Amino acid sequence: MSNHRRLFIKQAAALTGAFSATSLFNQAHAADWQKAAAKVAHLSPQQVAEDEDFWGVIQRSYSANTNIMIMNNGGVSPSPIVVQEAVERYNKLSNQGPSYYMWRILDQGREPLREKLALLAGCDPEEIAINRNATEALNTIIFGLPLQKATR
Repeated sequence: MSNHRRLFIKQAAALTGAFSATSLFNQAHAADWQKAAAKVAHLSPQQVAEDEDFWGVIQRSYSANTNIMIMNNGGVSPSPIVVQEAVERYNKLSNQGPSYYMWRILDQGREPLREKLALLAGCDPEEIAINRNATEALNTIIFGLPLQKATR
């Protein structure tokens, strides 16, 4: 194996570790949320709704324009900053060696993720499908249905 390829693999391993869910940034971010939640845990929902410090922590977690009021969070909800940054890091990582990262690095995390999601959902990992988006998920379901041509 060439020195260049060894260096490339070492960089991939280092970057993959830096992008893990337990990175220092994510831990610090989670700590802020935990502190905010602990501070309001004893309050009633009405009191939490009025706690500006609590909502400030949440507001700072998003990059949405504060001059615009977003009323359609159900259909087009913004992602938290930590998610946006993770997507950007993984995109950059994937573009450094697309097939290598996709098939040798990122693909290896799929089954452990399915197992964790299944544990969370209380089902078998075989019942969990990981799709890139809602359209792909719907197509997976639709194409799996035994549809037949309607007769007139």
